[in-house]
Amino acid sequence: MGFSAHPEALADLLDAPADVRDLALEYLDRLLRAEVRGPLLDQQGDRDLRDARKLYLDDRNAYRLVYTEQRAPNNPRRLLGIHLVAVGRRYNIQVYKTAAERLQAERLKQAAVQETPRPGMPARFQAALAASASRPSPAHAVAATADGAPPTVVAAPPANPTVAVRR
Repeated sequence: MGFSAHPEALADLLDAPADVRDLALEYLDRLLRAEVRGPLLDQQGDRDLRDARKLYLDDRNAYRLVYTEQRAPNNPRRLLGIHLVAVGRRYNIQVYKTAAERLQAERLKQAAVQETPRPGMPARFQAALAASASRPSPAHAVAATADGAPPTVVAAPPANPTVAVRR
């Protein structure tokens, strides 16, 4: 499974108290191994958190981790990866406000990519590219940059570099 994170979510994680950060990292590991799953969030007033999930990160339930699941397009039961959206205090619903803003920005960016026409390419190919633009390969970890630069892609090493040759 793949892991990706909003760049500011990584800063959230670093800014969290040490005990909360340790729990968040443990939960992220368990999420990637499909051992835990947080409750699904929904529209909350003007905050659109559809498809996002939350986890409680401390005994007082003061800190939350908000993430989304990346699913296979042809098999929604198959989990491809986890995308960390925000980590922060629940007080004044700040973490949910932050997560909703980040999700909205990501949705707008994806919509812009999908609407960009490619001259000379058949419409059905353009539609396929638009549909796949929001689904990173599970073999890659994608981290978008805040300044709008292209995302950094890190490829996983080959599973078995040795090759048998038959004669």
